[in-house]
Amino acid sequence: MKKKLLLPLFLIMSFLVNAQVGILTPTPQRTLHVNGSLQVVKELNVGGSDSVQGTAGKDGEFLSSNGAGAAPIWRTIESQNFLKVVFVANKDNMSPSTGSYTGSHLTGTFENFAQNFMYNIVNKIDNNYISYDANTGIFTVNKTGFYNIATYFTYDLSLNGTNETAGTATSQIQREADTQNLISAVSTGYGERTTQIYHQLTGIQLFNTGETFRLRCKYTQDFRLSKGNISISYLTQ
Repeated sequence: MKKKLLLPLFLIMSFLVNAQVGILTPTPQRTLHVNGSLQVVKELNVGGSDSVQGTAGKDGEFLSSNGAGAAPIWRTIESQNFLKVVFVANKDNMSPSTGSYTGSHLTGTFENFAQNFMYNIVNKIDNNYISYDANTGIFTVNKTGFYNIATYFTYDLSLNGTNETAGTATSQIQREADTQNLISAVSTGYGERTTQIYHQLTGIQLFNTGETFRLRCKYTQDFRLSKGNISISYLTQ
């Protein structure tokens, strides 16, 4: 009986003296040294103190080191100024599928003749940040912050007859509520028998939750909106 009591007592004294425990290692280098795999079934708490429980972080956060001697902390991707891609889409059809939008023919304002560019294939969307209405081509911001918008798209004039293709193409990324302070815009002129026009727009803008924006396109002659793609990234708040 005495021998059985002495062994646990010896182990306890050894732990108190060394203050280190090794699992599958006879020479632990830290308070707990595991030479093998670790499985965490539920939460992982970091920080805290002798009497205060550490935090398990929030959904989507990652564990970041604070250097030697300091507890790691949970961080968000946005806090590190990483680009977070929140929307990717393509357009591989014509709109309308037959016929054309009516061009301005050198009369009227941009808003009277411009058409929303609408993507028919959504490859990725994070609704925590942005929503998209494929029927209108309008984006709605769900999280306040800076967004980087990059898009490439085409106009198709192939149905226009002789002496009906020369003109000016104007494209704008704009807030619905503020069509004057543009996020990005381009306007280019073309000669007769131009059948394809290629535009590329990029802009970084601060949006508040609930704000909406869209890509608007207009040409002097009748036109169709052809293939295109777009990528939207969240930068930081």
